[in-house]
Amino acid sequence: MKLLLISIFFFSIGHTCYSQNYIDFQKNITRAEIAILDSNYTEASNIYYDLFQNYDFVFLGNCVSACQSSIAINNDTLAFYFAERAIKHGLKMIQIESEKTLKLLKTKPQWKALSANYDSLRAIYTKSVNWELRKKINELNDRDQLWRDRHELQWWNLLWKPLIKRRWYKELEKIVEIELVPLIHQYGYPGEKLIGIDEKYMHHKFREERYNSSMVRLILIHYYSKNRNLDDAFLIEEIKKGNLNAKQFADFHDFKAQNDYYCQWSWNLKFLMQINKNVTEEDVNKRRAEIGLGTHEQRMRELKHFIESRKQRNNPKPFVEIIY
Repeated sequence: MKLLLISIFFFSIGHTCYSQNYIDFQKNITRAEIAILDSNYTEASNIYYDLFQNYDFVFLGNCVSACQSSIAINNDTLAFYFAERAIKHGLKMIQIESEKTLKLLKTKPQWKALSANYDSLRAIYTKSVNWELRKKINELNDRDQLWRDRHELQWWNLLWKPLIKRRWYKELEKIVEIELVPLIHQYGYPGEKLIGIDEKYMHHKFREERYNSSMVRLILIHYYSKNRNLDDAFLIEEIKKGNLNAKQFADFHDFKAQNDYYCQWSWNLKFLMQINKNVTEEDVNKRRAEIGLGTHEQRMRELKHFIESRKQRNNPKPFVEIIY
């Protein structure tokens, strides 16, 4: 018994212990992303590895960032571990072979084994998806986008735009309050943990497949573009469960905000402070920290990093993205 307790003690001091609360998860993702912003890819890879060992579900974007970090430091063992995790959470072979950093995996000795195991890894992902719920969310997204296109893209409707906008916002009220919210209460927030990754066949407007599920996020951005009475405090529990990515919550919540901005989408804090004297950086940082996000300063660094990633697309040198 004494030997067992000693073993447990040494294990606990050698490994960071995590609960299954995904706000704790996001706090450690923030640590890894700060390391990426500092170009410390070894530290980032180690944080991701330690964290992923303690969670059955991890967001695909985080898997890709982790894999790119390991590729950048030529740590093939970790790179292929993260690649396998990524496939289990929805990464497709065509994405590996086309993304400029991930496709460097093809030059490594372990590539043959990964290719051979791809179908079985992909099957783990497809079995994890609630396809009936996915189908319903695709339908809600189609309805939202139909009205969005009528309002934004059909220039010949210029005289009717105010009416179209009112009808769009009325439709969004039905989509969110009558259909989406009950689905969330029944199943949980329909993010990638429950309904998988958005793919091209799901909607004609996808120009490229990214590493997330953003249909509900976009619906809620449109919904909150009009003043609404819906209290979304219940979604904090969905963040804790891993159903809702904390950054996506901050995105659409910025559209709803009166004073309680996260400055994830509405990142221009100076502008917000000019139009609303109650917005302070201290309050924004406190609010962000409560759901595991970094400071507004880090958000600005992340934004600059994103802009730089667009410039680096044709550069053969590995580049580590921060994805959500």
